[in-house]
Amino acid sequence: MKKIAILGADKNRYGFYTQAKQLGYYIVGIASPEGAVCKDLCDVFYPISFSNKEQVLDICRKEKVDGITSFTLESALPTLVYVAQRLGLTSNSEECMKLVATKYTQREAFQAAGLPTPLHVLATEQNQSQIQIDTYPIIIKPVDSGGSKGVFKVNNPADLQAALTQAIQCSKSHTAIVEEYIDGREFSVEYLSHNGKHYFCQLTDKVTSGEPNFIELQHHQPADVSEELRQRICATTETALTALKIENSPSHTEIKLNSKNKLYIIEIGARMGGDKITERLVKLSTGIDFVAETLKLATGDFTPPHKQYEKYAGVYFYSSIAPNICNLIKEANRYPEIVETELTSEILQEAHSNADRNGYVIYQADHKLIY
Repeated sequence: MKKIAILGADKNRYGFYTQAKQLGYYIVGIASPEGAVCKDLCDVFYPISFSNKEQVLDICRKEKVDGITSFTLESALPTLVYVAQRLGLTSNSEECMKLVATKYTQREAFQAAGLPTPLHVLATEQNQSQIQIDTYPIIIKPVDSGGSKGVFKVNNPADLQAALTQAIQCSKSHTAIVEEYIDGREFSVEYLSHNGKHYFCQLTDKVTSGEPNFIELQHHQPADVSEELRQRICATTETALTALKIENSPSHTEIKLNSKNKLYIIEIGARMGGDKITERLVKLSTGIDFVAETLKLATGDFTPPHKQYEKYAGVYFYSSIAPNICNLIKEANRYPEIVETELTSEILQEAHSNADRNGYVIYQADHKLIY
C-alpha cells in the first residue's frame, strides 16, 4: 500500500480524499484542524498548518511517505515542492515555484518565451495612484488569488482607482496586476507532466458571467472546437508549461481565443483544476481517472494516460446569477443524464466570486446539454 501525504483537508478536498481512499492509498493528512472535514478519511491526521515547511518535512520523513499532493490547493504548492525535493519524491522544482508564484511572474515568463500574453503592469499600494492607462477596457485582478475573487473589468479611468483598491485588498501580498482585456472564448486545458513531457487529457469550454466579476457558471467537455484549433491550443499550452518549468505535476491552464482568432495564455496552475473539472468531468468525458493519475504521478507509478471513450460531460453551478439551476437539482431524477447534484442552500446571496455558489449539477451524455 502506497503512502500519500495530502496537504489541506477542507470540504473542497473531500471528493479527492474519498477517491484516494477508494484507490487503496494510506493517507497521511496534514492541515489546520479548523474545517478539516477530511480528517476522518485519513489513516493518520496531523492537525498543523501546512505552511510550516519544516514540520511537514519531519512528518513526511517519519511516515516514510511515497508521495505528496495537494490536489487543487495552490497555496500548499511551495510546501509540497520543498518537502518533495528534500525527500527525493516526484514534484516540480523550486525554480518552477518561483515562476508560477503569481500572475505577474507567469506573465513575465510567458513574455520572455515569446508567448502571447496580455500587456500588463504591476500595481501596489505604493504605486497605485501613479498607475495610468491609455486604452480601455482593462482587467484588474490580485496577483495571488483565485476563484474570480477581486477580479474587475474597468471601462474608463474614473473607475480605475476604486477597482485597484479592491483588488489590492483581496491580495495576500497587497499587489494587483492591470492588464489589457482579451475578448472572446475562454478554455481550460488539463495536462499531466512527467519528466518534462506533457500529456494532454482534456479541453474544457468555460462559460462565465462576464463583467464585472467573470464568475464561472458552466464547464463543458470536450470543448466545441475544430481539430486545428485544438492542436494550436495544445501546442501553445505545452510551450507555456515548459516556459514555467512545469515538469512533474498536473496542470490547469486558462487560455483565451480572441475575436481575431489569436490565442492568449492567461495563467497556469501547477496543480489539478478545480470546480469538478479534474475531480469528475475528465473521467466522465474520457475515461481518464485524473485523480488516480495524479496520485500515481506523485508516488512514482506514473504511466501515460490513455483516453478510453469520448462522451460529453459538464457542470452547471447554482447561484444568484443562475437561479434556474435549483429546479434542475430538485428534479434531477427526471433527467437520466444527470449523474451528480448538490444543494447546500436555497437562500441566495449576491454572487461576487466562484465561492458564492449554492450547489451544482453534473451530467454525462452523448452530446453537449444546454439547460
